[in-house]
Amino acid sequence: MNQERRQYGRAKSPVLIEFGQGSAIERSFTYDISEGGLRFPTTAELRVGQELVLTLDLPQQERCQATAQVVWIRELAKIGATQYDVGVRFRWMEDPDRQRLRRHLQPLLKKV
Repeated sequence: MNQERRQYGRAKSPVLIEFGQGSAIERSFTYDISEGGLRFPTTAELRVGQELVLTLDLPQQERCQATAQVVWIRELAKIGATQYDVGVRFRWMEDPDRQRLRRHLQPLLKKV
């Protein structure tokens, strides 16, 4: 039996994220996001357990910073560069940033 272990509701919301990968800055849009973490596609080769410093560009020009840990990676289609579906869990976020994220998510979660 597969039990749902999520503590927070997820919203399908395309939020632009940025994170450093070596000397490059990677950008992607989230598939879904919650107060506990997010899921996004990338061509960057990440590893489970890797820590990422994320910048989230929320609507109304609000930005959040978070430290997240890669929890799982799934390889997607190999057309061109290999694409990965990545799930991360937030490990640290300043309280004002968490409040901004919560404000973004509240109306989206009421629709679900």
